[in-house]
Amino acid sequence: MAEVLVVDDDADVRKMMAAILDKAGHKVSTCASGQETLKELGIQPNDASVELPDLLVLDIMMPKSDGYTVGTAIRNNPRTRGIPILVVSALHDMSRLFTATVQVDGFLTKPFDPADLIGNVAKILDKRRVQG
Repeated sequence: MAEVLVVDDDADVRKMMAAILDKAGHKVSTCASGQETLKELGIQPNDASVELPDLLVLDIMMPKSDGYTVGTAIRNNPRTRGIPILVVSALHDMSRLFTATVQVDGFLTKPFDPADLIGNVAKILDKRRVQG
């Protein structure tokens, strides 16, 4: 199906989301921090040879480089700005801010049902396919 990058500083949450998405047929890789994510996407340092995922599942609350900082860096980079972002966070009240400023493609509140994660990912990927 799709290549999905899951970003969360909580190892248990990261593993759980990866397992759910893997079981749904996606190829999943993970990052434990914002800095690791920016490196993985070839943003810091700049590396245009890095293959980009089809979708990013991003936590908000992470030490040093939070989800807002990571999302903004992705949207400000011409090479990565088109990567769809699904924010998964316990901070439900942040959904409007992220949707408006970082222009995320979806927002899922923790705790979540695995079916909701799979459904949100499918919806975002389907929308991307339709838009071409």
